[in-house]
Amino acid sequence: MNLSFWNNRTRRHIIKKFTDKVGLIYFGFVNQNSDNHKIIRGFTASSSHKDNHYSVGSVNGYDVMLVDRSNKIYLSDGSKMVFNWLIMSFNLHTKKRVPHFFISSNNHDMKPYSALFSSFPNMLLVNFGSFENYSQEFTSRFSVYARPSRSVEVERLFPEKVTRVMSAHFWPLSIEQHNNILYVYAVNQKIDMILMNTMIETGLWMCSHLDLQEELI
Repeated sequence: MNLSFWNNRTRRHIIKKFTDKVGLIYFGFVNQNSDNHKIIRGFTASSSHKDNHYSVGSVNGYDVMLVDRSNKIYLSDGSKMVFNWLIMSFNLHTKKRVPHFFISSNNHDMKPYSALFSSFPNMLLVNFGSFENYSQEFTSRFSVYARPSRSVEVERLFPEKVTRVMSAHFWPLSIEQHNNILYVYAVNQKIDMILMNTMIETGLWMCSHLDLQEELI
Protein backbone atom coordinates (compact mmCIF):
# COMPACT_ATOMS: atom_id res chain seq x y z
CA MET A 1 0.00 0.00 0.00
CA ASN A 2 1.17 3.52 -0.78
CA LEU A 3 2.14 4.95 2.62
CA SER A 4 1.56 8.57 1.64
CA PHE A 5 -1.96 7.65 0.52
CA TRP A 6 -2.52 5.74 3.74
CA ASN A 7 -1.23 8.62 5.84
CA ASN A 8 -3.37 11.14 3.99
CA ARG A 9 -6.44 8.92 4.31
CA THR A 10 -5.82 8.57 8.04
CA ARG A 11 -5.32 12.31 8.47
CA ARG A 12 -8.50 12.97 6.51
CA HIS A 13 -10.48 10.59 8.72
CA ILE A 14 -9.26 12.23 11.94
CA ILE A 15 -9.67 15.81 10.68
CA LYS A 16 -13.13 15.09 9.27
CA LYS A 17 -14.16 13.53 12.59
CA PHE A 18 -12.94 16.65 14.39
CA THR A 19 -14.67 19.11 12.03
CA ASP A 20 -17.93 17.20 12.39
CA LYS A 21 -17.58 17.36 16.17
CA VAL A 22 -17.00 21.14 16.41
CA GLY A 23 -19.25 22.13 13.51
CA LEU A 24 -16.77 23.20 10.84
CA ILE A 25 -17.58 22.73 7.14
CA TYR A 26 -15.02 20.43 5.49
CA PHE A 27 -13.87 21.21 1.92
CA GLY A 28 -10.72 19.07 1.53
CA PHE A 29 -7.99 20.13 -0.90
CA VAL A 30 -7.99 23.75 -2.07
CA ASN A 31 -5.91 25.53 -4.69
CA GLN A 32 -4.27 28.64 -3.26
CA ASN A 33 -4.60 30.36 -6.66
CA SER A 34 -8.38 30.01 -6.60
CA ASP A 35 -10.65 32.85 -5.51
CA ASN A 36 -13.23 30.42 -4.15
CA HIS A 37 -11.88 30.39 -0.60
CA LYS A 38 -10.08 32.60 1.88
CA ILE A 39 -6.44 31.61 2.30
CA ILE A 40 -5.05 31.01 5.78
CA ARG A 41 -2.04 33.29 5.86
CA GLY A 42 0.47 33.78 8.66
CA PHE A 43 4.17 33.08 8.18
CA THR A 44 3.62 29.68 6.50
CA ALA A 45 1.81 31.16 3.49
CA SER A 46 3.93 31.12 0.33
CA SER A 47 3.67 30.75 -3.42
CA SER A 48 4.46 27.03 -3.18
CA HIS A 49 2.53 25.71 -0.18
CA LYS A 50 -0.11 23.02 -0.60
CA ASP A 51 -3.29 23.04 1.47
CA ASN A 52 -5.47 20.05 2.26
CA HIS A 53 -8.39 19.35 4.61
CA TYR A 54 -9.48 23.00 4.43
CA SER A 55 -12.39 23.63 6.82
CA VAL A 56 -14.25 26.74 7.98
CA GLY A 57 -16.94 27.66 10.46
CA SER A 58 -17.77 29.42 13.71
CA VAL A 59 -16.94 28.09 17.18
CA ASN A 60 -17.94 29.91 20.38
CA GLY A 61 -18.62 33.03 18.32
CA TYR A 62 -15.20 33.09 16.63
CA ASP A 63 -14.65 32.60 12.89
CA VAL A 64 -12.33 29.60 12.62
CA MET A 65 -10.43 28.11 9.69
CA LEU A 66 -8.37 24.92 9.64
CA VAL A 67 -5.88 23.62 7.08
CA ASP A 68 -3.27 20.88 6.76
CA ARG A 69 -0.40 22.67 4.98
CA SER A 70 2.84 21.33 3.53
CA ASN A 71 5.73 23.11 1.87
CA LYS A 72 9.38 22.75 0.93
CA ILE A 73 11.69 25.07 2.84
CA TYR A 74 14.97 25.94 1.14
CA LEU A 75 17.77 26.40 3.64
CA SER A 76 20.76 28.74 3.48
CA ASP A 77 23.11 25.86 2.59
CA GLY A 78 21.06 25.07 -0.53
CA SER A 79 19.35 21.99 0.89
CA LYS A 80 15.61 21.68 1.26
CA MET A 81 13.27 20.13 3.79
CA VAL A 82 9.58 19.31 3.67
CA PHE A 83 7.51 20.55 6.58
CA ASN A 84 3.90 20.05 7.54
CA TRP A 85 1.80 22.44 9.62
CA LEU A 86 -1.64 21.78 10.97
CA ILE A 87 -3.00 25.31 11.35
CA MET A 88 -6.06 26.81 12.96
CA SER A 89 -6.81 30.51 12.54
CA PHE A 90 -9.19 32.61 14.64
CA ASN A 91 -10.46 36.12 13.90
CA LEU A 92 -10.19 38.32 16.99
CA HIS A 93 -13.17 40.45 18.00
CA THR A 94 -11.23 43.48 19.24
CA LYS A 95 -11.16 46.45 16.86
CA LYS A 96 -7.86 47.68 18.23
CA ARG A 97 -4.70 46.62 16.40
CA VAL A 98 -2.92 43.89 18.35
CA PRO A 99 0.88 43.98 17.87
CA HIS A 100 2.36 41.23 15.73
CA PHE A 101 3.91 38.53 17.91
CA PHE A 102 5.10 34.97 17.53
CA ILE A 103 5.33 32.52 20.45
CA SER A 104 7.44 29.52 19.53
CA SER A 105 7.56 26.32 21.51
CA ASN A 106 11.16 25.32 22.14
CA ASN A 107 10.75 21.64 21.29
CA HIS A 108 11.79 21.74 17.64
CA ASP A 109 14.16 23.11 15.04
CA MET A 110 13.52 26.74 14.08
CA LYS A 111 14.09 26.02 10.38
CA PRO A 112 10.35 25.80 9.63
CA TYR A 113 10.06 29.39 10.80
CA SER A 114 12.71 30.79 8.48
CA ALA A 115 10.00 32.42 6.35
CA LEU A 116 8.80 34.45 9.33
CA PHE A 117 12.19 35.97 10.01
CA SER A 118 12.89 36.50 6.30
CA SER A 119 9.63 38.41 5.85
CA PHE A 120 9.91 40.23 9.19
CA PRO A 121 13.63 40.63 9.97
CA ASN A 122 12.78 43.06 12.77
CA MET A 123 11.00 40.34 14.75
CA LEU A 124 13.40 39.83 17.66
CA LEU A 125 13.37 37.83 20.89
CA VAL A 126 11.49 39.53 23.72
CA ASN A 127 13.19 39.10 27.09
CA PHE A 128 10.30 38.86 29.54
CA GLY A 129 10.91 40.15 33.06
CA SER A 130 10.63 43.95 32.85
CA PHE A 131 7.58 44.06 35.13
CA GLU A 132 7.45 40.76 37.01
CA ASN A 133 9.27 37.45 37.34
CA TYR A 134 8.32 34.58 35.04
CA SER A 135 8.59 30.90 35.80
CA GLN A 136 11.45 28.85 34.45
CA GLU A 137 8.84 26.50 33.02
CA PHE A 138 7.54 29.24 30.72
CA THR A 139 10.90 30.67 29.70
CA SER A 140 12.30 27.20 28.94
CA ARG A 141 9.26 26.05 26.96
CA PHE A 142 8.55 29.17 24.89
CA SER A 143 10.33 31.98 23.08
CA VAL A 144 8.42 35.17 22.26
CA TYR A 145 9.25 37.35 19.25
CA ALA A 146 8.04 40.84 18.36
CA ARG A 147 9.27 44.13 16.96
CA PRO A 148 11.47 45.88 19.53
CA SER A 149 9.20 48.94 19.40
CA ARG A 150 6.23 46.77 20.47
CA SER A 151 8.00 44.45 22.90
CA VAL A 152 6.71 46.24 26.03
CA GLU A 153 3.13 46.02 24.73
CA VAL A 154 3.55 42.33 23.98
CA GLU A 155 4.99 41.61 27.42
CA ARG A 156 2.07 43.44 29.06
CA LEU A 157 -0.33 41.20 27.13
CA PHE A 158 1.15 38.19 28.92
CA PRO A 159 1.40 38.69 32.69
CA GLU A 160 2.94 35.89 34.69
CA LYS A 161 -0.40 34.35 35.69
CA VAL A 162 -1.31 34.01 32.00
CA THR A 163 2.00 32.39 31.13
CA ARG A 164 1.39 29.79 33.84
CA VAL A 165 -1.68 28.65 31.91
CA MET A 166 0.33 28.65 28.68
CA SER A 167 3.11 26.58 30.21
CA ALA A 168 0.65 24.00 31.47
CA HIS A 169 -1.61 23.70 28.43
CA PHE A 170 -0.12 25.23 25.24
CA TRP A 171 3.14 23.35 24.78
CA PRO A 172 4.20 22.06 22.23
CA LEU A 173 2.06 24.33 20.05
CA SER A 174 3.27 27.63 18.59
CA ILE A 175 1.17 30.79 18.13
CA GLU A 176 1.30 33.80 15.85
CA GLN A 177 -0.91 36.89 15.98
CA HIS A 178 -0.87 39.09 12.90
CA ASN A 179 -3.43 41.60 11.62
CA ASN A 180 -5.83 40.58 14.41
CA ILE A 181 -5.87 36.96 13.32
CA LEU A 182 -4.52 34.33 15.69
CA TYR A 183 -2.76 31.30 14.22
CA VAL A 184 -2.14 28.11 16.19
CA TYR A 185 0.50 25.79 14.70
CA ALA A 186 1.36 22.13 15.20
CA VAL A 187 4.55 21.35 13.29
CA ASN A 188 5.33 17.89 11.91
CA GLN A 189 3.19 16.24 14.57
CA LYS A 190 1.06 13.14 14.41
CA ILE A 191 -2.58 14.21 14.15
CA ASP A 192 -5.11 12.84 16.61
CA MET A 193 -8.24 14.11 18.34
CA ILE A 194 -6.30 15.08 21.47
CA LEU A 195 -3.99 17.37 19.47
CA MET A 196 -6.84 18.98 17.57
CA ASN A 197 -8.92 19.51 20.70
CA THR A 198 -5.91 21.13 22.36
CA MET A 199 -5.38 23.41 19.36
CA ILE A 200 -8.94 24.73 19.29
CA GLU A 201 -9.10 25.11 23.08
CA THR A 202 -5.78 26.98 22.97
CA GLY A 203 -6.97 29.26 20.18
CA LEU A 204 -10.31 30.08 21.78
CA TRP A 205 -8.73 30.74 25.18
CA MET A 206 -6.05 33.00 23.69
CA CYS A 207 -8.59 34.91 21.57
CA SER A 208 -10.74 35.52 24.63
CA HIS A 209 -7.69 36.70 26.57
CA LEU A 210 -6.53 39.09 23.83
CA ASP A 211 -10.02 40.51 23.31
CA LEU A 212 -10.07 41.50 26.99
CA GLN A 213 -6.76 43.39 26.78
CA GLU A 214 -7.99 46.43 24.80
CA GLU A 215 -6.74 48.89 27.41
CA LEU A 216 -3.20 47.55 26.94
CA ILE A 217 -3.15 47.81 23.13
